[in-house]
Amino acid sequence: MLKQLTKKTFINTIAAFSLVLYSSIASASLFELGDVFASTSDGKVHVYSQFGTLKQVLDTGLGGFTTGSTFDSNGNFYVTAFSSNVVSQFDMNGNLIDATWATGISANESIVFNATGDAYIGNAQAAVIQKVDQNGNPLVNYVALQNTDWIDLAADQETILYSNEGSTIRELNTSTLVDTVFTTGSYAQLFAKRYLSDNGVIAASSDGNAYRWDEFGVLQQTYNVGIGGIFALNLDPDGTSFWTGALGGQEIRKVNISTGAIEQSWSTGIGALYGLSVFGEIQAGGGGVDPNPTPSVPEPMPLTLVLLGMSCLILTRYKKS
Repeated sequence: MLKQLTKKTFINTIAAFSLVLYSSIASASLFELGDVFASTSDGKVHVYSQFGTLKQVLDTGLGGFTTGSTFDSNGNFYVTAFSSNVVSQFDMNGNLIDATWATGISANESIVFNATGDAYIGNAQAAVIQKVDQNGNPLVNYVALQNTDWIDLAADQETILYSNEGSTIRELNTSTLVDTVFTTGSYAQLFAKRYLSDNGVIAASSDGNAYRWDEFGVLQQTYNVGIGGIFALNLDPDGTSFWTGALGGQEIRKVNISTGAIEQSWSTGIGALYGLSVFGEIQAGGGGVDPNPTPSVPEPMPLTLVLLGMSCLILTRYKKS
């Protein structure tokens, strides 16, 4: 009787242990290629699938506006907590790592990583671009000729595209400190902007259009997105489309770069959009998550999976005995 009780207890223990391990593994919610991150209000970022299904809500715990965001090469997520003058960091499961990963940046509105893991942060209230290391520690402040709300980094790792939400976009070379006009015109307020693979640029405007210029700043294409003024702009991992959203609104659109066709159209249901990012988005500066990683040799099976397999094997043998 004692032997049977011990056997039964052991089996139940193993079964419970297996269930805990399985639940732990199954509950992991990694970010997926193409997930759309919408910065809203109350210190939060809502994560959606490409089709607009809400998957997760990230909370900085700071309240106020969140704006521009990005990822490092390990898949960690970083969002500018505009109202708190900091950048918050989450791991690729959506867990808050550090609400104040980078500090001392007044009205920070955008962030982008370079190929070596350092980040550049745009400033909505000062003509400064701050460079920080992979731990958020300040390295250098680059002085620009106007406020640097929305920035992007070129493939050369030293040219930064920026604007102060006016109708002029500038480029600052961080090696020579030469600051020049990339383009200017009747574009209303220009917000988020990205370098394209051909060194051209695409940007969102308060007039409801996105504009695309060639590498010399000559206008090539105008996209009428149809949702009022647009604020965010991010390149999809597919390399053929971009995402944008209504300024302070809730409408999200995915637009084909070549044809201007709307490929996705949905609403967050939350009328406070002030930034987007896309997991695996194309970044000219080489930062972020590689959307086309080189296949690697599989890593050894995680310890939890090994233990789970052993538990199942032991349980099967005990049932047969």
